[in-house]
Amino acid sequence: MKITAVRINNLASIVDAEIDFTKAPLKDAGLFAITGDTGAGKSTILDAICLALYTKTARLRGDKGNLIDFNGDSIKLNDPRNLLRRGKWQGFAEVDFIGQDKQAYRARYAIQRAHKKITGKLKTAEHSLYTLPDEALIADKSQAIKEVERKIGLSFEQFSRAVLLAQHEFAAFLKATGDERAQLLECLTGTDKFSLIGKRIFERHKEQKDKLELLKASLASYTLLSDEALADKTTQLAEIHQQIEQNKKDLTLVEQGVNWFKQANTLAQNLQQAVQQQKQARDAVSAIAQQSEQAKQAQSALEIKDNRTRVANITSQNDDLENKIRDLNSTDHTAIIIDLNQALQKHSDALHNAKQNKQTAEPVIAKARELDNQIAMFSQSKTSTSQQITKEQSQLTDTQQQLKQSQTSYNDAEKLKKELQSWLTQHHQLKPLASDWTYYQHNFKQFISITQQLNTGKEQQRKIAAELANYTEQLAVQTAKVADSQQLLQNEHSTLTQLNTQQDQLNEAHCDAQIKNIDYLREQRGHYKQFNIEIKHSAQQQSDTAIKLKESEQSEAALKQQLLNSQQTLKHTEDALNKARLRASESVEHLRSQLAPNEPCLVCGATEHPFAADQNPQFTSLIADFESDYTNAKQHYELIQTQLHEQQTQHAVLASKHAQLGQAIDNAKAKQQEIKNTMQGMRSELNDLTSEQLDTRYQQLSEQKAQSFELQKQQRTMQEKLKQLQNILQTEQETEQQIRSKHADLTYQHGQLGHKHSELSEQLTELTASLNTQFADTEFWQQLQNQSLDLTDLNQQVEHYQQTQQQLEQNQKHLESTEQKIQHLTPLISHSQSTLAALNDELTKLEQQHNSVQSERLELFNNQQISADQYQANLTAQLEQCQAHLTQSQQAHDNAVKQRDEQAITVKNYQQRLLENNQEQTKLDERYKLWFADFKRQYNEATEEQITFLLTISNDEIKAQLKQHEQLTQALVDANAVLKQQQNTNTQHQNSNKPAQTEQALLTQLTDLTQAQTALHKTQLETNTVLEQHHQNAKALHTKQNELNTLQKQLEQWHLLNKVIGDKEGKKMRNLAQIQTLKILLHYANSHLTTLNKRYELISISQTLDIAIIDRDMADEQRSVNTLSGGESFLVSLALALGLASLSSNKVSINSLFIDEGFGTLDSETLSIAMDALDSLQAQGRKVGVISHVSQMTERVANQVHVAKKPGGYSTISII
Repeated sequence: MKITAVRINNLASIVDAEIDFTKAPLKDAGLFAITGDTGAGKSTILDAICLALYTKTARLRGDKGNLIDFNGDSIKLNDPRNLLRRGKWQGFAEVDFIGQDKQAYRARYAIQRAHKKITGKLKTAEHSLYTLPDEALIADKSQAIKEVERKIGLSFEQFSRAVLLAQHEFAAFLKATGDERAQLLECLTGTDKFSLIGKRIFERHKEQKDKLELLKASLASYTLLSDEALADKTTQLAEIHQQIEQNKKDLTLVEQGVNWFKQANTLAQNLQQAVQQQKQARDAVSAIAQQSEQAKQAQSALEIKDNRTRVANITSQNDDLENKIRDLNSTDHTAIIIDLNQALQKHSDALHNAKQNKQTAEPVIAKARELDNQIAMFSQSKTSTSQQITKEQSQLTDTQQQLKQSQTSYNDAEKLKKELQSWLTQHHQLKPLASDWTYYQHNFKQFISITQQLNTGKEQQRKIAAELANYTEQLAVQTAKVADSQQLLQNEHSTLTQLNTQQDQLNEAHCDAQIKNIDYLREQRGHYKQFNIEIKHSAQQQSDTAIKLKESEQSEAALKQQLLNSQQTLKHTEDALNKARLRASESVEHLRSQLAPNEPCLVCGATEHPFAADQNPQFTSLIADFESDYTNAKQHYELIQTQLHEQQTQHAVLASKHAQLGQAIDNAKAKQQEIKNTMQGMRSELNDLTSEQLDTRYQQLSEQKAQSFELQKQQRTMQEKLKQLQNILQTEQETEQQIRSKHADLTYQHGQLGHKHSELSEQLTELTASLNTQFADTEFWQQLQNQSLDLTDLNQQVEHYQQTQQQLEQNQKHLESTEQKIQHLTPLISHSQSTLAALNDELTKLEQQHNSVQSERLELFNNQQISADQYQANLTAQLEQCQAHLTQSQQAHDNAVKQRDEQAITVKNYQQRLLENNQEQTKLDERYKLWFADFKRQYNEATEEQITFLLTISNDEIKAQLKQHEQLTQALVDANAVLKQQQNTNTQHQNSNKPAQTEQALLTQLTDLTQAQTALHKTQLETNTVLEQHHQNAKALHTKQNELNTLQKQLEQWHLLNKVIGDKEGKKMRNLAQIQTLKILLHYANSHLTTLNKRYELISISQTLDIAIIDRDMADEQRSVNTLSGGESFLVSLALALGLASLSSNKVSINSLFIDEGFGTLDSETLSIAMDALDSLQAQGRKVGVISHVSQMTERVANQVHVAKKPGGYSTISII
């Protein structure tokens, strides 16, 4: 993988920049520096590379995901969109690179705000990948990252370790403890999964252990019945079942008697109801007799209703015609026509006068138009002159104001010039500094810095001397602790050897075998005893089942007799139903079938027969009662059949159960014999022991096994203690090594500080002598030497002196420009005053001429302010108004003549219609008289007022009253039939199967039996519940025991894993894995270290995370990494960083590297070593970029990418 170009737009401080590694000078440069001031944006280049490729950066990776406000958007702190430059609506990062397939690609990451406004909401970032040079899109969105990883061959974590080298992490890695080094390795290599595995093993072991303890505790909650209690409950349940069956039979007999009394009460109520219904039907017929008669008369009167309606209509029409004729004759059209003729003549005269007035005014209008043109011309001239006067006056005022301001400014400048010259004279000592302040400021800073370093160095030498004495004392103490720990560890080893000898003397395997045999013997004896109980219980159940079989045969015979009786009852009710249907058919239905339309009924005399087609519901109800009896008898017959079938099924079940119990007894006896045979074949000394002797032997073996367990526990405790002592010894040895390393470091640092103090003293002497030659007598130099003046204050004084000089120069230029302006403005004011006077004279003359013409114009229209056009328009409107009045008068006259003629014709038509209506009314009255005579012969007391009332009754009311009379008459017939049928049914019920006991006695007996049955069911439920709970508990205990065995086996496995590689923090597994990772890393690092410096080789101490150095120049002496100097540590750190890069990309070619390291902390000698190392790295064919602002480094690196800070908070990038 090789990066060929980087483009940045509006990210952080960089506005727009491009770094092209395919163009000179970077094309041929293997090593280049990324330089710039602190905060200029050097690391932003690395951020842009990571964003374009992976949409995230190494710097933001560790930040927390807390929400912050970013220009109105609530986003997370580690969101890369935070890098968008403030005040910009869009930004992007692009990287061109060569992939592992040797093809060119371009990755792009873009950020935008909505609506292309800086106030818009942040949109989701866009990530895309293109091929070059055709720029074809390969992938975008989430697929782009996957494609980039595939093309480069590295994930983001691998890329950040292989391309962006972080040496400072390896500087800490070199001098860390074993545990700290494991943590750093885990972080650097991304292998934290091993510590997670160790933690998970510890957690899983704890989970399994807790689960096992919980399961053991849950077993105590299950209880079982004893064998005697179980047998008692089973017997009790059978007895309760027999009692329930007997109660059912008694309840059936009592319920039959109660039902007879219920049916008798129901029949009595039905009979009483039928009597009441008959009386209500008779009363209803009597109540509507008068209304029915009136309805019949109204039906006859319907024949003459049309006649009377037509007469009423003709009378109403005649009244309306007479009113219309009277209204038309009341209007006098002759007088109206005369008035309209007079108005017509008046409007004709007015039109003639208007025409004459218009002709007379034409010469006056022409003169007015001429004067209006002159007035307009004078007004225009006055306006133009007034505008010129206003403009000239404004210019004059502005010029005068400018002159006044210029004179004031000139005076102020003269005064300021004198003040500035006086200040510069007073501070003349600062003049040489102001001429070249950058040079002198650098010297002064160097003087102050060397002075401060000397003071700091003295204090550091004092502190290091004190620490050196302290570590010398600690080293002696720690050496004694190591010797004590070694002696204690040896003593504990002896104790563990003794425990192992005791454990070997106990034969734990033989003990386990004996306990297992005793458990098996107990189990077989228990099974044999259980089979005895089962045989006894099954024999009892078989005897009970035989009794139930006999009772079942008796019940079956009784049900067969009941079925025969029920069959006879069913046949009787069926015959009764058929006879009732036959009687209904032979009487009512036969008579209805003979009815003919419009012929009177032989029973009631009615000519309408609404029930001829529909069956009478009351007769249907009578037949329904017989059908109900038949249905009840049939249901009772079917119920007996069902009970008989159930009894036969129950009998078959009992017979099957009796046979099964016999088979169960045989099977139990066979299993007992099988147990005897098995025990005889496996006979040992334990078979001859009684149960008490077995318990004694079992107790002895258990105690022996407990003793073995106790010894094992002591062994484990001792092993743990030995492990702790070994850890303590290792810790003490590590502490001793650390103290020795620290003691060596302090000795070396103390010598280095002395050497550095000598060099700084020489530099200070030379610098002081140089400054004394120029500023020996100046006050500020003396103050700087005695530290009473701060360099910042002196910098402000010099800047003030420079600003005063610049202000004096600017003030002189201002004086010269102001003087020239005053000389230019004076003649302009004189010219403007003369021009203004001439314009005022011309305006006065124009006003006089305008007033003369305006007076002449007013006299034309009698001093009226009216235009010629308006005057002419008024005359024309007056003429048009007179013409319109004349037209309207003529139209009104013609309409009046037309209305007079139309009125005469309308009156004649109305009179003809009135005559025709009178003739028709006469004929209708004669017809009505003939009909009324016939009606009166039928109804003697009828009157015309009565006829009028009858005609007000509607046809629907008449039909409703007649229908109601017919329905009530039929209801009376039906009620008589129902009453007779209820009387017969009641008599039959009283004569059939009346109980011997009273109803109250039967009800009391029914209540007692029901309560007894409820109590039996409750007892049966409780007993069943106890037995069911027993069986469920037995099943659950068996399942739980199997689960317990499985959990114990799993726990043993997890215990072994946890003991070897598991712990709460995952340290065991992590350290084991990182030991192997360290070996691989050191292998890669040594390959790079050979190229950088052949003197050293890194090795790891066996089975630890400690690192040592092999010094080839010192006869392969093994040295501590803490003895390395600063330059040597840099080389080793660089080799480790490159080794990690190789480890992260051992299958990927990396040709671009970036080193973001703080070279500013290195001295000149170490920096020289570092530069030599980077040169050798360049020689390997890689393109290496070093981020630094150290001047010595940038001087040795010819090619630079310089990031320069600019005012306004932005930076630019240039290639040097």
